[in-house]
Amino acid sequence: MAANTEPLAFSLDAVRPQRIRCEPRADTVRIVHYTRFPRMGPDSAWRVGFSRDLSAYGLCIGADDPEGPGSLLRVIIREIDGRATRPSIVRVAWCAEAGDDRYWIGLEQLTVGPTAARETGNAVDASL
Repeated sequence: MAANTEPLAFSLDAVRPQRIRCEPRADTVRIVHYTRFPRMGPDSAWRVGFSRDLSAYGLCIGADDPEGPGSLLRVIIREIDGRATRPSIVRVAWCAEAGDDRYWIGLEQLTVGPTAARETGNAVDASL
């Protein structure tokens, strides 16, 4: 009886299902103000980043500081005319180095927020 000597190793990418987004994302660059939620403690200052893309269910932002997956953030997006969208609460889904001492942070929408406010035209001024 001869033994099969073909390698048994294979790429997991071949069997791993491809991640398919179920919602469209708009490549939209906007200024994003965010802070930890709830705002307590010495690290509760507002930070500034920028959006890379937006959808009804979340957004991806570029930021100077990493955020841990599962963290909650309060987010305000500045529209093209400078008005602030309604504040919303998001959950950090993932965080990865961008390669230039910055980070890409994937955020999952938990409350009615920036994209819903924009769609209905209900952008409001929010004092920082």
